[in-house]
Amino acid sequence: MSLFNTALNASCPYKSSRSKLSGQRAIHYGPEVYQLKTQFLQAQDIYILTGREEDKLEAARKKREYDLKLKTTRREASEQIIAQSSNKSRAMWSIVNVERKACEEIKDATWIVKVSNKIVEDPIVVADSFNKHFTTVAEETLKDNNPQKTADPNHHLTHLEHTLPILSLATTGEVYGIIRALKPTSSTGIDDLSSRLLKFCAEDLCPPLTQIINKSLIQATIPTNLKVAKVYPLHKKGSKEDMGNFRPISLVPTVSKVLEKVVLTRLMNHLKSNNILPKGQHGFLPGRSTITAVAEIVEHVVDSLETGKTVGGAFLDLSKAFDCLDHQLILKKLETFGIVGVAQAWFRSYLTGRRQLVEIKNTLKGRTSTVRSGLLNVTRGVPQGSVLGPVIFTLFSADLPAYMGPYSHTVMYADDSVLLTSNNAPEPLEINNYIAINKAMEYCANNDLVFNENKTLQLFFGNLKNYVSCPQSIQIVDSTRHLGVILDNGLRWDIHVNSLCRKLSSSIFALRRIKNVTTPAATRTAYHALIEAHIRYGIICWGDSSKENVQRAFVLQKRAVRILGGLQLGESCRDTFKTLGIPTVVSIYICEVVAFAGGQNLLRNEHLHQHNTRNAANFNLPVHTTSRFSKKPSYAGARLFNLLPAGIKNGNPKSLKRRLLTWLLKDPIYSMNEFIARCDREFHLS
Repeated sequence: MSLFNTALNASCPYKSSRSKLSGQRAIHYGPEVYQLKTQFLQAQDIYILTGREEDKLEAARKKREYDLKLKTTRREASEQIIAQSSNKSRAMWSIVNVERKACEEIKDATWIVKVSNKIVEDPIVVADSFNKHFTTVAEETLKDNNPQKTADPNHHLTHLEHTLPILSLATTGEVYGIIRALKPTSSTGIDDLSSRLLKFCAEDLCPPLTQIINKSLIQATIPTNLKVAKVYPLHKKGSKEDMGNFRPISLVPTVSKVLEKVVLTRLMNHLKSNNILPKGQHGFLPGRSTITAVAEIVEHVVDSLETGKTVGGAFLDLSKAFDCLDHQLILKKLETFGIVGVAQAWFRSYLTGRRQLVEIKNTLKGRTSTVRSGLLNVTRGVPQGSVLGPVIFTLFSADLPAYMGPYSHTVMYADDSVLLTSNNAPEPLEINNYIAINKAMEYCANNDLVFNENKTLQLFFGNLKNYVSCPQSIQIVDSTRHLGVILDNGLRWDIHVNSLCRKLSSSIFALRRIKNVTTPAATRTAYHALIEAHIRYGIICWGDSSKENVQRAFVLQKRAVRILGGLQLGESCRDTFKTLGIPTVVSIYICEVVAFAGGQNLLRNEHLHQHNTRNAANFNLPVHTTSRFSKKPSYAGARLFNLLPAGIKNGNPKSLKRRLLTWLLKDPIYSMNEFIARCDREFHLS
C-alpha cells in the first residue's frame, strides 16, 4: 500500500486553496455556456449603440438562450451531486440551502476549548487535548460510575461444541465483490485512501490485497497501519468549550474495512450454520433491524395487555458502551460462540494494539489548514467506525436476556436495551421491575458497562399504569423516542405521527425548491429520500393506529406528489400516483405489514389439517378480545394477507413483497375500505 500511496501522491499531489464564498457550488460550465454569454453581451452592446427595436429583441432572445442554458446546466449539476452522494438527503438539503442563502464570505473557524479550567486556542494543543480526552474517557467513566464487580461475568455462560478454529482464505473474486459493494465515499482514514478511489482501482489492487488479507488470516495478525484510526470531534450540544460535548467520529483505513468484511462473512456463516445468532438482539445482524426491535416491543406489550396485564418498559441508557469494554472479556465472550484457536488469535490482534489521532480543520483569514494530534493507544472498547466493532458488541451483550432470567423480556438493538416486565397487579409488577433494573445494573457492573440511571426512562402500559411506581432514581414518562420511533403509554401513536408530519412538511418545502433547480429524475429521487423514507419507517406499528393519523400523513404525501406531477392545489393526484409508480401511505402500510407477517413463522391453516383447500396458505388468526390486538403488526399483516388474491399469496414467499407492490401500484389505494373492496372483487372474479 505504501507503493500505491507513493504513486498516488506523485500523480495527484495535494494542493492548498483558499475557502470560497459560502453558498457557492462548484459548477463547471462548458464552452457552449461561455459562447452564449459572449453572444448575449455582444447583442446587448449593439442595442446600446443603435437603440433599434429589432436589436433589442435580438438581445432579449440571446438572453433567454443564455438563461435557459444556465438553468439546464445547474439542474444537471444538482442531479449529478445527488446521484453521486452516499447520503442523498444531506446532498439535497445542501442544494436547498445553497439556493436559499446568499453568498457570504466564510468566517474564521477556530477551536477554543477548556483544558484543566484553562482556555486553549492553539490548534495543535486542541487536537492533542481532544485525543487524550477520547482515549481516557472510558476509564474515567468506569472509575466514576461503576461499583465493584459482584461476580465473574462468565460464570453463567456455556461454551459451544461447534467451533471456528480457523478463518478460511479469501479469493480474489470475493475481495473484488466486497470492494465493489463499498459505498463510494470520499472520506479517508489515516492511509488517505477513499473507498471511491479504491473502487476505481479495484481490478489492479485486488490481487495484492487478497494476498495481504490471506496472510493476516493465516498469521492471525493485523498489519499495524490498519489499526490506526483518524478521529474527528463532532459537536453534539452545549458549550463548544467543553470537550465532553463532542462525539468522536472515527475513520478506519478503507483496506481495513475490506479485511473486516471478509472476516465478518466467516463469522456470520459460523453463527447461522450453528443457529446461535443472539436471541433478542436486533443490531447489525442479518434479517434484523431497528424496526424489528420496535415491533418486538409492541408485540410483547400488546400480547400482555390482551391477557389483562400491566406492562413496564425500562429503556436503559448505557454511557460510552462501545468504548468501555475490556478486551480480555470480549475474547472470553467470543469463545462461548466457538471462536477459538487461530480465529481467536486474529480477534485478539484486531482488538489490541490500536492507536488513534485526532484531526481538526482550522480556518484563519480565509485559509483552512488541517492539524493532527500525536498518536495515542486505545486500551478499551471495540473500534468505532469499523465493520466488526458493532457486531462484536452485539455478541458481547448477547447473554443479557439469559442473565435477566424470568424477571423481564429483553429487547436490544446494540446498546439500546429495553426490559419489559408484566403482571396483573401493581405490587408484583413493581417488585419484578425493581429486580429487573437491579439485575441490569449488576450485569453492567460485572461487564464494564456504565448504567446511567439519570437517563434511563420508565414507561408503563395498561389500565393500572398510573398505580405503578419504580425506583426513585428512574424517571417515569408518558412517551419516549426509541430507535427513531416515539412510543406512548397508550400505543396511540399520535405523538409519533405529529413528529412525522413536521418532518414531511419540512421535506415538502425542500422538494419544491429542489424541483426548481434540478431534473425530474433527481426530484423523484428526492421524493423517495425525503418523503417516502420517513413514511415507510415504522409504519407497521402506526399505520393502523387511527384513520386520522393515516389521513394526516396521506394529505402531506399527496401534496408532495402534486409537486412531482406539476399539479395545482386541490387537483386529484390519483392518476399521478399510478403514472409515477408511487405507492400511497395505505399501500406502503399494506406492503410492509404483510411482508413483516410473512417473515414471522406464524401458524397457517395447512399446519392444522392436511386438506388441500384454497385457503390452506392463509394464516390462522388467533381469537382476541381487544381492538388493540387486531392492530399489532403480526396480526394485522396476517389478516391482510388472507384477503389477498390467490395469485399473489400463493407464489414464492421470497417475492411476495414485490408481487404485492406491483398489484397495489396498478390502482392506487386511498383507504383500507378500497383495499378490501378490491380484494373482494378479484375473489369473486377468480
